[in-house]
Amino acid sequence: MPEAIVDILLIEDNPGDTRLIEEMLAESPEVNSGTFTYELTFAETLEEGLRLLEKNPIDIVLLDLSLPDSRGLATIIKVKEKAPDVPIVALTGLDDHILAVKALQKGAQDYLVKGQVDSALLIRSMRYAIERELMTKDLERARKLERHLAYHDTLTNLPNRSLFYDRLNQAISFAKRSNNRVAVLFLDLDGFKRINDSLGHSKGDILLQIFAQRLKSTIRESDTIARLGGDEFTIILENVHSGKDAAMVAEKILKVLADPISVSGFEVHVSASIGISLYPNDARDIESLVKNADLAMYRAKNRGKNNYQLYNLSMDARASERLEIENSLRRGIENNEFHIHYQPQVHLLTGELTGAEALVRWRHPKLGLVYPDSFIHIAEETGLIIPLGQWVINEVCRQNVQWQESGIPPLRVSVNLSPRQFADKGLVETIYGILNKTGLNPLTLELEITEGSAMEDVDYTALTLQALKKMGVRISVDDFGTGYSSMGYLKKFPIDKLKIDQSFLRNVPDDQENVAITTAIVALAHSMGLKVVAEGVENVHQERFLKNIKCDEMQGFHYCRPLALGRFKDVIKNRNRTRISNSLQL
Repeated sequence: MPEAIVDILLIEDNPGDTRLIEEMLAESPEVNSGTFTYELTFAETLEEGLRLLEKNPIDIVLLDLSLPDSRGLATIIKVKEKAPDVPIVALTGLDDHILAVKALQKGAQDYLVKGQVDSALLIRSMRYAIERELMTKDLERARKLERHLAYHDTLTNLPNRSLFYDRLNQAISFAKRSNNRVAVLFLDLDGFKRINDSLGHSKGDILLQIFAQRLKSTIRESDTIARLGGDEFTIILENVHSGKDAAMVAEKILKVLADPISVSGFEVHVSASIGISLYPNDARDIESLVKNADLAMYRAKNRGKNNYQLYNLSMDARASERLEIENSLRRGIENNEFHIHYQPQVHLLTGELTGAEALVRWRHPKLGLVYPDSFIHIAEETGLIIPLGQWVINEVCRQNVQWQESGIPPLRVSVNLSPRQFADKGLVETIYGILNKTGLNPLTLELEITEGSAMEDVDYTALTLQALKKMGVRISVDDFGTGYSSMGYLKKFPIDKLKIDQSFLRNVPDDQENVAITTAIVALAHSMGLKVVAEGVENVHQERFLKNIKCDEMQGFHYCRPLALGRFKDVIKNRNRTRISNSLQL
């Protein structure tokens, strides 16, 4: 297959030299064999040559350095200015090494001396000149791509962390000179992990790309959007007058996200939590400005997600307390600072003790008694929930065996599994090891998983629960009704019990909607052969309602608060002689 035609522009004012070049090309073996084909165009002056370069596609210029209207290196410079990507082979009668080097420095690809050139050298020089120019272009493109990749996120093509900090530094420097303000918005998608896990990472990537495009539509061209990694994004808003300006942008973002995103045929609803900090009001250095926006974003998460929060100083105090708890958690596990309290569960009709829920408490050496609401979510985020959860299960099993050895009849005790615990691939092996080590009858251990945890990965949930059920462990679904289970999914799982979330008992029996939901859950569970426990029972009206709809068991402050080990042991010793009553509410 013959090569493409090479368009050659010869700029030469000497007719003899022009004829010689023509003859060399015509007599070349490569031309005669068809391996080198060309079109030759002539110009006798530089001005004429530049016009031809402007009008015609030229692959290479054979350039005489001694023309009527231009001489020497200036000739090369003028050609490069007109056509910077076209290679040049300089032609001259001077065999001057220094001139040749300078010609190459000015942009020529080769330097040929007239009288020392034959057809083979001429063809080879043109070939090499074209190839070197192509290599130079490829190298420059590669360098541009490398520079781009160094400062941009490969998935969304947004600025990355490095470019974000560079632009934030520039924005602050300009704000200092102009006595203006800069706002930083820190965004985190709500529930992205669940979406990523359910749809797959490839569709999760598409979602991030669409999200990035929507973000772009909410800001000015002068502002910057960056992706820091994962589902975290930041925005730099320059020349803002107050926090209200940044809040307006945040509201616009939340409004844009309200519309569902279509990902490969799936309609996905996403929201974001947004934190805002302002320079110089909230911080005067880059790190503090970003940290404060991050703190405000976490406040937005804690306030229900899908909202924005402006930074304020009180967030630092809460962050310090959180850091204190995070740093103390590992030490607390090692130093045995945690204790188990037990909240009785009773039969609705008889009031007899049927079991208990184990609840962990932390006696912190500095902070005093710390309740789970203050540390469980931190343990979950840091991964310390795994060793802490193992300790709780082991302690509950060990204590239950000890009660039985002291003559107390077997008692079912339930333990909550956090989402991260349940997702731990070593969970089944851990439970098996604890039961084997303590010698506890598996029927007296009940594990509670939340409805949301169960639905994260339905296949994994089914396999894990089947393995636990095979050991003899009982399974209950906690906070039922707050997630998105269907009866079809429930039938897949080998569960024994549903726990109705306490939110459905509020204002019962006056709240007809909650009455209808609770009644339906009990009927559904009984139709599937499952027991039902109502949690958070606080008054006699709720008790009567639950009896009427034939709920099986209940727990809550109406009967008994969580009890420390000593108090609870007294209860289980006497459970055959007395009903659980309000006398235990101390």
